[in-house]
Amino acid sequence: MSARAQASTANVHRLQPLRVLLSGRDRRFVRVTSFLLSRRGYDVIEATPAETVKVAERRRADVVLLETNDSRVTTARKIAALQALPAAPGVLVVVGEDDERRWEGLATILKWTALNELVAEIEAASLARAAPLGETEDRAL
Repeated sequence: MSARAQASTANVHRLQPLRVLLSGRDRRFVRVTSFLLSRRGYDVIEATPAETVKVAERRRADVVLLETNDSRVTTARKIAALQALPAAPGVLVVVGEDDERRWEGLATILKWTALNELVAEIEAASLARAAPLGETEDRAL
């Protein structure tokens, strides 16, 4: 577990469960992770890679777990679109074990990592996300 995840999840008590959006092409990973996170009390939403941004906006996801097999450019565009939403979710990029590339400046986690570490990183991504835009700020854009 990263030091960032440990420090940011201390003494946090939620009034409602975090909405976690799982998006990826690996159906087995999405189903298993969805089940495990639901058992931990998260409100889990699933979306296909093509619908990720639309579903994240409509369901107001707090954190998006983005399992990616796409090119870096396609993934970067999707992340930018997620970060541009009025209520931008925290984004956690899930990378394969044989995919050693890391995304500088973005939170990443290895696919099939231990559940406790995944939960800690989800909590940290939630706490690190930007505050939602106010109504007047939204109109100014």
